[in-house]
Amino acid sequence: MRALSIALCGAFLATSPLHAQLPTGGGQVILLGARWCAPCMAEWRDLAALAAAAKPDQVVLAWVDRPIPPPPALAGQVAVMPADQARELALRLGGEGFGLPMATYAPAGRRACAPWRSPLRPKDLEPLRQLCGQ
Repeated sequence: MRALSIALCGAFLATSPLHAQLPTGGGQVILLGARWCAPCMAEWRDLAALAAAAKPDQVVLAWVDRPIPPPPALAGQVAVMPADQARELALRLGGEGFGLPMATYAPAGRRACAPWRSPLRPKDLEPLRQLCGQ
C-alpha cells in the first residue's frame, strides 16, 4: 500500500492537472510544511513574493497536517496538494522524521528532485533549480 501511495504522489507531480495550468516550460516549486510549523507559516505569509519570483513555475503548497489555502490573489499561480500525498512526498524526500519546512522542485513532466531543507525565499529559487539540474 505504501509503495502505491508513493507512486501516486509521483504521479501527482508528473501528471497532475496542475501542469496543465502552467505556461510552457514551467515546473512546480513545492513547499512542504504544516500549520504547527512557525517557519512554514512565515514562508506562507511571504507567498506572494515567492510566487512572483517563481514564475513561470507554479508554487504548490504541500502541507502535511491539513491543506492551507493560498490567498485568493494567487489563484492560478499557487496550488494545493492533498495532505496524504504531501506526507508521502515528505517521507520520500526526507525520510523518517523528515523535518519542516522543506521544499523541492519538479521540472515540467519530471519527478521532484532533492529537497531544500530550510525555508525557501525568492533568492533561493535559482539555487533550488540548479540543485535539480535546471
